[in-house]
Amino acid sequence: MWFFWLLIALIVIKTYNKITNGKCYADNVMSGKVVIVTGGNSGIGYETALELARRGAKVILGCRDEKRGQKAADSIVKKTKNRSVRYMHLDLSSFASIRKFVEDFKSSEAKLDILINNAGASGVHRDRTEDGLIRDMQVNYFGPFLLTILLTPLLKKSAPSRVIIVTSTLHRFGTISDLNNPHSFIRTYCDSKLCNILFSNELARRLEDTGVSVNSLHPGHVNTSFYKATILEKLRTMIFYTFFKNPIEGAQTSLYLAISDDCDETTGGYFVDCKPGYMGMKARNEDLAAKLWDMSEQMVGLKPEETI
Repeated sequence: MWFFWLLIALIVIKTYNKITNGKCYADNVMSGKVVIVTGGNSGIGYETALELARRGAKVILGCRDEKRGQKAADSIVKKTKNRSVRYMHLDLSSFASIRKFVEDFKSSEAKLDILINNAGASGVHRDRTEDGLIRDMQVNYFGPFLLTILLTPLLKKSAPSRVIIVTSTLHRFGTISDLNNPHSFIRTYCDSKLCNILFSNELARRLEDTGVSVNSLHPGHVNTSFYKATILEKLRTMIFYTFFKNPIEGAQTSLYLAISDDCDETTGGYFVDCKPGYMGMKARNEDLAAKLWDMSEQMVGLKPEETI
């Protein structure tokens, strides 16, 4: 009998979650728009890229793994009949790779309408990159920071344009102290997500009145291959199916910020389920954001002429 009531409870919870999940209802066509989606080969990134391609956008998948990246691009082309979808190599754990990606992109594209910093990692690597930084921290924050800064001149030239940064509600538990020392994967993840949202807010302030909007979002807790690196992969059960979103549901807020006319004049916001969410106190600290910015410029080796 207890199993029956447990099953009923799980069905009720799943139904409630389905009803309350945010959904992007905008029907905008994206023809002529050029979009970069990092980590677009799987999970939320793939579903985001797929929907943008369906709407006619030219989509570039910035991915580390060539085989998986090309396979994802081919899959999206096949499903959407949109041939303006391609893979470009981008390894966020290498500043040299990021710089090459930006140069290759600028040599092939005259504009950039939307940059979606979606790629992330957790619990995969606590070692250091070739740049001397903790790998998870570089992939989640320092790499996207450098990528965005290097692409900002093109975003300004292409205005109105948008920068979208995928973060997490776990930013509330993060700190910006001692970022380049190995910690538990949970600590590093929370720290990187606080950095993401502080960066988003500071970038929005620095790009005010340029026509470039910058917003961050929490996609929800999504059941994707992202968790293959942790024990969660082994513990997937009906419980996880009940409480976690699927990748399509997880992509909705990214799509909302990329597509919706409601976001034309919105910048410096933090969104959950396609509506403004609660930003933690540390994330709202402008002094902390400015301190992190200065620290980040040094750690990624930004040149004086590249600063914003």
